[in-house]
Amino acid sequence: MAKIISVGNISMGGTGKTPFTLLLAKHFVAKGKKVCVLSRGYKGRIGYDTNVISDGKKILIGPDKAADEPYMMAVNCPEAIIITGKERVRSYEYAEKHFKPDIYLLDDGFQHKKMKRDIDICLLDHKRPVSTGLMFPFGYLREPASAIERADIVVFTRSESRDIPEKVKKHTEGKQVFFSKIECVGLYNEDGKSDIELDGKSVYAFAGIASPGKFFKYLKGLGAQLIGKKIYTDHHVYQGRHTYVIERKAREMEADVIVTTEKDYVKLPDDVKKNIYYLKIDINIDDSERLLALLDN
Repeated sequence: MAKIISVGNISMGGTGKTPFTLLLAKHFVAKGKKVCVLSRGYKGRIGYDTNVISDGKKILIGPDKAADEPYMMAVNCPEAIIITGKERVRSYEYAEKHFKPDIYLLDDGFQHKKMKRDIDICLLDHKRPVSTGLMFPFGYLREPASAIERADIVVFTRSESRDIPEKVKKHTEGKQVFFSKIECVGLYNEDGKSDIELDGKSVYAFAGIASPGKFFKYLKGLGAQLIGKKIYTDHHVYQGRHTYVIERKAREMEADVIVTTEKDYVKLPDDVKKNIYYLKIDINIDDSERLLALLDN
């Protein structure tokens, strides 16, 4: 019987779900398991019917139609089956019929209660685990903080210590709790990893993600001199006119390098990818062996 692991959060905005889901996918693939990621495919141009982005052997739907995060997962873990669709149960039934995976990873599935799961993992930003504490539209929470109590495992991201924040301490009692950090792997473009070091470089940066401020702050933390930046809406679709403005602004400001996120990079027109770099990040979990052993068992 296939096992289902849900990865999600209770807040709007990035908590590192994609790199965490990728970490799990790569782990189970390395263990010889057939892995299938089920994603809603938010903002994908292909629509919200059941769509196979990758069959685990070949990417079938490109970045022009696929949503950015599922496509990015397909590129980074080519052995995983990636399926998008609004109705996760329908996607699951399709995968069972055509692929019969051993492990399902339910991407951003914490609120998708129709879909059964064996393990619920909730990611929380260590600095602001419940943001303002208010529900949308007055704040950034999808659910009240008490929803954390549904989780089997809680993982704090961007952790600066191993202390559980006071605001959520009572909701994590009895849970398996882990702490993680985001780490920079390097600058990449279509030619692969670059030997460019950001420290001391003048950088023009742009991003269309949920929390662009965190990305810009991270660049500064790596020593980049951020001389200009452009913010787009989350899941922004890049057209030629957008990249023309970006490159023109970077030239005017005499930037040494143009940098974006990997999620944005996969959606750029091919003819500009050689001139732009993305900051590749990974997630480093304290006591990762214990976490992965829990999931293996």
